[in-house]
Amino acid sequence: MARNVLITGGNNGIGREMAAALAAHGDHVLIASRDLAKSQAATEAIRKADPDARIEAMALDLGDFADIDRFAEQLLQRMPTLDVLILNAGLYTHGTRALPNGLEAMIGIMHFGHFRLVRQLRDAVVAAPAGRIVVTASLAHRLGRLRFDNFDAPRKHRAAVFAYAQAKLANILFTRELAKRLADTPVTANCFHPGAVATGLWSELPTIIQRLLGSTLISPAEGADTGIWLATADAAREISGEYFVKRKPARTTAAARDMNLAVALWRDSEKRMDSAGR
Repeated sequence: MARNVLITGGNNGIGREMAAALAAHGDHVLIASRDLAKSQAATEAIRKADPDARIEAMALDLGDFADIDRFAEQLLQRMPTLDVLILNAGLYTHGTRALPNGLEAMIGIMHFGHFRLVRQLRDAVVAAPAGRIVVTASLAHRLGRLRFDNFDAPRKHRAAVFAYAQAKLANILFTRELAKRLADTPVTANCFHPGAVATGLWSELPTIIQRLLGSTLISPAEGADTGIWLATADAAREISGEYFVKRKPARTTAAARDMNLAVALWRDSEKRMDSAGR
């Protein structure tokens, strides 16, 4: 039976590869990004290569809580049950900047935007027979330290690399705490490092992160492999709350294993969502 799949940031790079692979798997795939025209072009290209693909696009601005709420309401009208939710949207900004909601853009989109989206779609994933949540994290989390006092204010240009790493650390901590909170449901939640992938984002990353991730670039299809495996493989149903590299659970920093820190991040995130309304 075809499953309903949502992928954020699915119009290029590894997101597009995951979308194409899951559509070829027979799933009904929806990709969401701020650039609707680019997403529609991606879906058209995927359908051209695979005329049987069931794939569509919707607009979603993860930097805008009101737009996340709008999107979730409209999505649930199309997909009241969501079998696979892939939180893949990412960005790197040169220097740091604030979103209209006051959050620093990288953590604001990659963590808080996704946190709000999961909050709105949780019941739809739980309603699926065997729901899966997959988060695109990164080895760059090794440079990350959570600075709760800096989530709101733009930091200096030289600190942009650490703001990116902080957001990727938040991805892993969020995944672990989400898995714990979903332990009494059929849903699994896991995250993965795609590798050093030759995408537009790679060229934006600073040298320190490029060296950390590795000098040998892989294709978007190779980078998407573990995400696709987490979304489809029977073996992936047996594990929840883990960080994967090349289809295997991998070690992280101590900070990324700190469940007290994960709880603190969750509580901070909930407080921000509650203060924002809905």
